[in-house]
Amino acid sequence: MCMCKTPNINGNHGYSWDGKREHVRQPDPPELQDGDELLCDEPGRCGGLDSHCHHVRLVKRRGRPFLLVCNGTGDHELMLPRSFELSGVLETLNSNSRYWLLLSFYNTASNHGRSVKSEVNHRWRTAAAGRILPVAANCLAMSLRLRSRTNPNRSCRPPS
Repeated sequence: MCMCKTPNINGNHGYSWDGKREHVRQPDPPELQDGDELLCDEPGRCGGLDSHCHHVRLVKRRGRPFLLVCNGTGDHELMLPRSFELSGVLETLNSNSRYWLLLSFYNTASNHGRSVKSEVNHRWRTAAAGRILPVAANCLAMSLRLRSRTNPNRSCRPPS
């Protein structure tokens, strides 16, 4: 968590991670591909939330909008629907509003992706358990029946 005294955008003096020294945290933008048309470039920042590690860019790639995000885990891209036309809306927003709006799109998609992955993994584990456990239970039951039939120390007659 940053310890900036006032809201701060990467690339500007005032970033502080310890509350003692202020310096400039350099922007770390996601890389552009050849042919990308940069529509919006918003470096990480703070102001209520510490988001210095997220740099967002909106680009047009082969006629389609993409949201590019660079954070501590690397570069990520989110392909947006062709009908997703935000350029007019984004122009009406200031830099902070634009940044937090684009970051919320990324976070929503990222959280949804994790949820879907978790659900798929759960279904596979459940399906595997549903197939493997009954087979294992049957094998165990058969093994126990075989042992009881072949155990010479077991008698069906009551002891005398």
